[in-house]
Amino acid sequence: MTQTSIKIIPSPEMTLYQRQRCGQRFRDQTIKCLTPLIKGSGWNRKSAWVFRVEGDWYLTAFVTGGTTSDGLSNLLEVELGIKPMAVDPINWRAKGLHENLKKSPSFRSSAAFKVPALPIGKRQWSEGLIDVAEASKTVFNATIELAEEARIAVKDKRFSQLVAEHEHAKKYHALKWASLIAEGQGERAIESIMAHYAVDGSADGNYGAAISIAADYQRVIDGTDQSEYRTLATDIFGNPVIDGPVLQNPEVIAANHPSLLARLNAAIRGAGK
Repeated sequence: MTQTSIKIIPSPEMTLYQRQRCGQRFRDQTIKCLTPLIKGSGWNRKSAWVFRVEGDWYLTAFVTGGTTSDGLSNLLEVELGIKPMAVDPINWRAKGLHENLKKSPSFRSSAAFKVPALPIGKRQWSEGLIDVAEASKTVFNATIELAEEARIAVKDKRFSQLVAEHEHAKKYHALKWASLIAEGQGERAIESIMAHYAVDGSADGNYGAAISIAADYQRVIDGTDQSEYRTLATDIFGNPVIDGPVLQNPEVIAANHPSLLARLNAAIRGAGK
């Protein structure tokens, strides 16, 4: 018996659901075809992420897609972001997730409690997507182009400043705080945390959360953070991510004013009198 081939190109005679399934299959096959394509290039793939470690930097691209709204054409999209290698360890240490420090580099893309990379750019295609091999080449070439844009973006500016100037900066507070600490600006990081939770400059319930979060990051700055013996991470499909080469625990990050949190606590208590 001849088995009917699985369709990956939508056509008008199909139902909308059938066309959408074609798009999903085309996307999945395109992602799989990236693996042999990127072999030996310095890039790696984990699920829908393509990533690369370049010295102090981590480049990560996410590939997604499906079909256009009418379901008549396949659709692919890749978005690339960049972040310092130091920010995830800082964030994990602040959360007590020290076991994450031992995970493979892909964890910085797929972990549930990762610090999101700062988006640099994206590419989208909705025409001529009928050949999986060609589509995977298009996606990978676009990833390389976006990576170069990212390198240029971080070349002459502090990363924390780049985050602050991003059009969606409000979505990247944790990335900014960890970046400031990585840059040796611990005091500014604590100030930013407190300012983020401030309401009209008054001491209220939000300050309790601010003090707790700031204290977690202050312990990282001081090098007194402790593991809480828990690992919380999944890939995009909800599967646990385990094993991998060990990453070295980052050295203690020096701060010019390690007592800033204590001064903030004192100021808040004084304001409440």
